[in-house]
This record gives sequence, C-alpha cells and structure tokens, in this order.
Amino acid sequence: MEVLEKLFGNKHRVKIMRLFLFNDGVPFDIDDLTIRSKVNTTAARKEIHLLLKLDFIKKKTFTKKIEKKSRSKKRGVPPTYRSVKREGWMLNPKFELIRPLKMLLIESELIDEADIVNRIRKAGSVQLLLLSGLFVKDEDRKLDLLVVGDKLKRDVLDREIAVIESEVGHELCYAAFTKEEFLYRLGMYDKLVRDILENDHRTLIKRLSY
Repeated sequence: MEVLEKLFGNKHRVKIMRLFLFNDGVPFDIDDLTIRSKVNTTAARKEIHLLLKLDFIKKKTFTKKIEKKSRSKKRGVPPTYRSVKREGWMLNPKFELIRPLKMLLIESELIDEADIVNRIRKAGSVQLLLLSGLFVKDEDRKLDLLVVGDKLKRDVLDREIAVIESEVGHELCYAAFTKEEFLYRLGMYDKLVRDILENDHRTLIKRLSY
C-alpha cells in the first residue's frame, strides 16, 4: 500500500478508488463511502471532488433502504426499512484507464500480509491464519480468510476485519473456529474447510498440526 500511496498521493485516494473499482456499477453515497473505506467525511469529499473532475466516477441518484428508527427495540423483532432516494457516485464505465487501474490497484498485492497478521492477532491467540479467495485472485472460493484460535475476541476480530476490508476495497468472506471446531470439521470433510485447504491459499500463521 505504501508505494501506491506515493503514486496516487495518499492512502485515502487508494482506498476510495479501490472501492469503486471492486464494485463496478454499484453506487455509493457519502455515508457508504465513509463506512466502507474508513475515511472521514471531509477527506472523502475532497477525494470525490478530484475523482469527479477526472471523470473516474460520475454522479448517480439511487434508491437505498435504511432502517427505520424506533424508540423501543424488542428482542427477536426484525428491523423495518424504508426506501429513500440518495445522491451518490459510481465508477464511470467510460473512463479510459479502468483496465490499467484495476491491474495496478486490484491485481497487485492488496495489502501487506504482515499487516493482516498484526491485525488478526489483536483478537487473541491465533493458531492458524489462511488467505484464499480474493487474496489469491480466485473468485470461486467460498472464503477469503480463515482464522483458528481459542478464546478469540469476536468483536475485536470483526472490527479488524472491517479495517482490512477498507484497505482492500471489498467485503471479505471469513470464518473463525476454535481448534476443536476446526479439527472436527476437518475430520468430517467439511466442504468449507476443504474448499480452502484443497485449493490455492497462503498460510500466514500455522501453530497447529492437521
């Protein structure tokens, strides 16, 4: 990411451009952008202004479902939504440099693997960490990331995964198991586990035998 930051000016621009490139045809309003990219509103608007001038993105009015606010939330009662029109932006399909930009921003290394390790370790003692799917350019895989560890802090793991998603510009499919759960699934020839182990993947942490 550091080299790309230098080429494109800053990390905010790289993250926002990746978000649009990965989600071709999908519109985002300012709320979506800031949540998905983890870029603050002021910085996001500055980058959007520049990308509009370059014709990299175009304005788009779209319908978005948002949750209705309720003073009292009862357990087990699903939230209700309402449709609203929002002003946002989407990738301009006529932009001439889409293909080379995808090669540079998507088909290159998405994120430093050491950064992934450091972030996932914040959730606790990790015994196995595997990358697949998006990280090995294989869209047919069920998982992008598999984590095995006992007593993992799921809220911390979810938070750090969200940060990684903001860096790569795409939502990640991931699973987290205890050592016992993982070995049981492995012994039962679980499709989810086998899908990652029997196909192209990268091992970042391995502290258990299987």
